[in-house]
Amino acid sequence: MSVLIDCAEGVSPLLTEEEVRSICAHVLAAEGVDRPVEVSLSWVDDEEMRSLNAEWRGIDKVTDVLSFECDAPTTEDLPAGEPVELGDIILAPVQIARQAPGFGNDPVDECRLMLVHGLLHLLRYDHIEDEEAEVMEAREDELLRELAVQRGADPAAVAVGPTTRHEHD
Repeated sequence: MSVLIDCAEGVSPLLTEEEVRSICAHVLAAEGVDRPVEVSLSWVDDEEMRSLNAEWRGIDKVTDVLSFECDAPTTEDLPAGEPVELGDIILAPVQIARQAPGFGNDPVDECRLMLVHGLLHLLRYDHIEDEEAEVMEAREDELLRELAVQRGADPAAVAVGPTTRHEHD
């Protein structure tokens, strides 16, 4: 697994590179991804996130996370053994920190949730329909509790709200 991390000038990431890689490895393993993959993660400021959200989703507001899928790890016509480019995850740490209290989270825990959310999108989870949202939210909850145990934290303290139902969409 390769995680390419970029941070815009003046932006302070909420997670260390080590933790980002650890979260990615855990989610991919838990989802049964057993071939080499590449994920790109970018930390951006509010202005860049608003611009990307407007361009790609037609919503002229800052959002917390965007995911851009490339190849699925199950695509059969990709050469065996070659890394699969899963896609890009864009995180806006200032927005994540701003919204965290409203979801009962601190900024770091909210960022962990947004990273897991973005990864699940790259793995083709979606939340357009209510049934899809319930499946995605349950998976986020399960993965975040597993990650809490890995960190030595209390999994019962994990707060996962209805993250997949974007109020501003």
